[in-house]
Amino acid sequence: MSTGLDKPREVQTLDPVEVPFYGAEGQEQGTKSFAPGGVSNFPNFTLLKEAVRRYQGRLRRGTAKTKTRGEIHGSPRKPWRQKGTGRARAGSKKSPIWKGGGIAFGPRPRSYDYGLSRKQRRIATRHALLSKLIDGETRVIQEISVQKPSTSSFRKLADSLGLDRSFLIGLPTEMSVEDRRSIWMSARNLEAVEVLPVCDFNALSLLKCQNLLLTEAAFDEVQQLESAFSDQGGAQ
Repeated sequence: MSTGLDKPREVQTLDPVEVPFYGAEGQEQGTKSFAPGGVSNFPNFTLLKEAVRRYQGRLRRGTAKTKTRGEIHGSPRKPWRQKGTGRARAGSKKSPIWKGGGIAFGPRPRSYDYGLSRKQRRIATRHALLSKLIDGETRVIQEISVQKPSTSSFRKLADSLGLDRSFLIGLPTEMSVEDRRSIWMSARNLEAVEVLPVCDFNALSLLKCQNLLLTEAAFDEVQQLESAFSDQGGAQ
């Protein structure tokens, strides 16, 4: 299936995006500007679909299994003689047409992984992130400081930011594991809330949430990654 990477690239220059900026307590403090680089075929819905399919497939266990007639335990004896009974001929009780017999063409253990190249995955993540920024579904907060994990306090902060639906919290990659865990413990009991460092963003995690909440440090990291991508000539 074509993902649009083999088509002639028509590079688009996107306008700078103003993202709402909030203080650590949730008070609005203006906006922060995000400058997208050159991008082609944006948004590439075909590539985004394939990326989401790949990540969802990797989440499946693939352990469904039925027994074939060769795996059914029991006697291989012929139920009755071939001729003379008036009944339909039968060779084994393990036949798929018999109750308790094997299953024909049933599910077998398999991997649902769907291969995408690193370039395709990176471009899909970039398009998903740019769509969140351009569609006004992103907010930036100065910092998220959690002295002690508290779901109620975190819920109040989310309400002050207008986050009443599912959202993804983006943290800087360099944040310590202890600080990241405190934020995760505060948000884990909230419905449809996910916490990830910027380095772990992917198309599925970005698209399945209604809103994206970035700390100021994470926002700066996203801007640096976007600038680096543009400097490398990655107009995709």
